[in-house]
Amino acid sequence: MQVDVRGKVIVVTGAARGLGAVLADALVREGARVAVLTRSRDRSEQIAHDIAARHPDQASPLPLTADVADEAEVMAAARAVDERWNRVDALINNAAWIPPHRGVLETSVVDLRRVLDSNFVGCVLTTKHFAPLMIRGGGGRIVYISSIIGLQANAGQSAYGASKAAVNVLNEVVHRELGDKGIRTVALAPGLTDTPGMRASLTADRIAAVAATHPDGRLGQPDIVAMVRFLCSDEARHLSGVFVPMRPSALARPLVT
Repeated sequence: MQVDVRGKVIVVTGAARGLGAVLADALVREGARVAVLTRSRDRSEQIAHDIAARHPDQASPLPLTADVADEAEVMAAARAVDERWNRVDALINNAAWIPPHRGVLETSVVDLRRVLDSNFVGCVLTTKHFAPLMIRGGGGRIVYISSIIGLQANAGQSAYGASKAAVNVLNEVVHRELGDKGIRTVALAPGLTDTPGMRASLTADRIAAVAATHPDGRLGQPDIVAMVRFLCSDEARHLSGVFVPMRPSALARPLVT
């Protein structure tokens, strides 16, 4: 099977660091035309510059700046992509915020609203303003980066779990509403991903504990990149409206977070 994303216009939100930065770099390396969206203009420009320097034979990424929960900023980002490439083939909704672990009784309204804005409202707004560009071109793919926490409750993560459960429902709704217009959607739960940012933010013991819950005893990265590349390719055109856990055994094991 030939998985090819060459020439495809792909928007990656939350591309400042972590999984978003890894995906943006990999997609450019594979020949896609990538727009990197972050909240910071300086960070977007730096990420685009660094990726272009690593892959000088590929199209330079387009740096975008927007708070995904701000509709005016998302609209402006969509216009910028349209002006540059006149189409969008895929949208990777990766922008998210993980709040501190707190019980329901300790969760603040500020944290609740922030996580819902970042994780759910942002997905609604980017879908609202990028999907029409896909539809105009005959269709496209939306990948919602979700979490197993959106299916299986975990103590201390009521706000985060609710936001990802909402994303899972949004994935199915968009499939039902826009499927006949060529839009294909997938909610992808990658599990803890091995990135420099993750290793800087978690202790070695906690990383090892999470890795031990995975079938092969390791965290994900190359397999997640390969899955996203597949979902953005024409080979995935019949896959839509589904939830794809990259660590399916998590449903049968105690969660470690």
